[in-house]
Amino acid sequence: MDCRTMMAPIKTSLFADEPAARAIDFMVEKHMGLVPVTERDGTFAGLISGDSLMGFMLPKTISIMSRVERAMSHASYLDESAEEMQERLVSVRGKTIGELVDRQVRTVTPDTPLIDALMLITGKQYVVPVVDEENKLLGAISFFSVLYGLHEEYDRETAQKAKQKERAQRKLEKEAARKKLEEESDKESEE
Repeated sequence: MDCRTMMAPIKTSLFADEPAARAIDFMVEKHMGLVPVTERDGTFAGLISGDSLMGFMLPKTISIMSRVERAMSHASYLDESAEEMQERLVSVRGKTIGELVDRQVRTVTPDTPLIDALMLITGKQYVVPVVDEENKLLGAISFFSVLYGLHEEYDRETAQKAKQKERAQRKLEKEAARKKLEEESDKESEE
């Protein structure tokens, strides 16, 4: 079996020259923690990840530490405020996507045996971009695309519609809960 069989198409492109704010908004909206990025000509540029974004959200004193030091240390003494984190997020949003992407990403071609992509995934590269001979992004393989591809009854469009319906339902539930809290607060202030 080859990678062409299991790759998921990339329906929305994030371009390296766009503001990072677009990538952040896209990742939040789509609940995606790892997204392929291209240049305007469709050439694969790299992956942008929630992990790398969180690195930009750390205070400068911590972000200069090596990953090993960060993993072994505790920074709870810093007592960060939401305003301080928001300030750093605003700074990150002002960068370009290209400044944030990981360009050291292994890719496969449509004809690459699927087992090679699976080895990359198990080696902690959770999304494996599928590119053509000119490095143009064609799609991606992830744990989910493999499971979906192996599930006999899977239909991408049906799954996408179900996801959208579930998100809309959660949004309605959040709005109802917010309204209920407002009503309770209004009642308390009237008393």
